[in-house]
Amino acid sequence: MIHVIISGIEQLGRGGFLMIPLLICSILAHTIILGRFYSLRRSKLMPDRLIARIYKVLERGNPEGAISLCESRPGPLTNILRVGISSRHLEGEEIKAVIDIAAKPEKLKLNKHLNILAFLGSVSVLIGLLGTVLGMFMSFGVVFKSYRPDTTSTVANGVSVALLTTVAGLVVALPSMIGYAYFSSKVDNMINDMTRHSLSLVRFLTTGKSHLVEQEASRSEE
Repeated sequence: MIHVIISGIEQLGRGGFLMIPLLICSILAHTIILGRFYSLRRSKLMPDRLIARIYKVLERGNPEGAISLCESRPGPLTNILRVGISSRHLEGEEIKAVIDIAAKPEKLKLNKHLNILAFLGSVSVLIGLLGTVLGMFMSFGVVFKSYRPDTTSTVANGVSVALLTTVAGLVVALPSMIGYAYFSSKVDNMINDMTRHSLSLVRFLTTGKSHLVEQEASRSEE
């Protein structure tokens, strides 16, 4: 096992100095991916049962109790609902404006590090391409020079650098871009749900009726 690891490290070392930034990109990308998997759990950010309880408490005419429930489990949606309920004395458009302001930092938190992940995926491909160009330049540079006994070895080393950096760049870029697409889609869905709940809350606070409130309240009874 140790022999295989050492052999793998030696093989990667043949890719030249460009393997260092690729390794750094890989570590950063996988750290972000694992962190986003943990942070963007729907059960943590969109607790359905708690939201249903908040709606039910609101229907019973106890806004202070609903605020307490929101404060018991801070999160993007509960923070927005708390601000909306606390602004219940305002007019409908004013409540909506307050909720929109409260939602902006929450949306930024959901999108945290995703742009960095996309950047790492793009730059890894470019670093791999740079390694390909440098490796082929080394190879063809030797070919066009006068024959030397070590020509074959030098050409092989150049091709090895080209192939290793290309493969390494793709290995880093693929999970980065896939992770970016997956988490971006997940965040978009959560933001849509947050918007839907926010509009429902405004409707409830201004008219006393909301289909979503009734739906969530009934879900808590199931």
